[in-house]
Amino acid sequence: MNSQTHPKTVIFDLDGTLLDTWPGLYAAVLAFDSTGQSRLDPGALRLRLSDGIGSMLSLALTQLNRNGAEAHRDYRLLSETYENDWLYAATPFEGSQAMLHELHTAGYRLGLCTNRDPGTTKALLGHFGWNDYFAAKVCLGDEKNAKPHADPLLKTLSMLGCAPADALFVGDSHIDASCAANANVPFAAHLGGYHAHRNELDPCVVAFSHFRDLAGWIGQPRPALTES
Repeated sequence: MNSQTHPKTVIFDLDGTLLDTWPGLYAAVLAFDSTGQSRLDPGALRLRLSDGIGSMLSLALTQLNRNGAEAHRDYRLLSETYENDWLYAATPFEGSQAMLHELHTAGYRLGLCTNRDPGTTKALLGHFGWNDYFAAKVCLGDEKNAKPHADPLLKTLSMLGCAPADALFVGDSHIDASCAANANVPFAAHLGGYHAHRNELDPCVVAFSHFRDLAGWIGQPRPALTES
């Protein structure tokens, strides 16, 4: 990315970046097996979200001692509990919706690159009225390789007609940071997501805690900033 200009194409991760989906996922685990709460480690589960929802749900079943012969059935039932009863417990991180509206109105090309499945992604975007913000959406399964492989991000860029160096990818985890690095796309790190340590988000051109700060950084033509 040119250090004196800011990108007109911005691609976002979803879980842990634009939406806080952890409360609904944990509520689904508790509803699935209310007798197992004492065996759960919520901190470890939340951090596992950086590896994807499937990985987090699998760890929850392991903590609940549901990793025996019925593991596949239990995973399906837990997934259904989440999707049917707790999907819309997700909440936008403060300022994320206003930022999307601001960038879209200002003429930025926005994309979504997520390891969430297409069905629940579409449902969440529709629920929050975000569908029209994104000119390209790439979800789990749209490419053979998921993030952190470069393919999903490169596919999103191709759909937007943008070169890697001319875009910005916004995410919250080591998966996102590695994906951006593998695709040679500048990375913006959301500090309020599901990573364990700050250094998991390197290399990044900017790190932010509130989306108004990201919107301001994107909109000002000045040398790239990094968190000290």
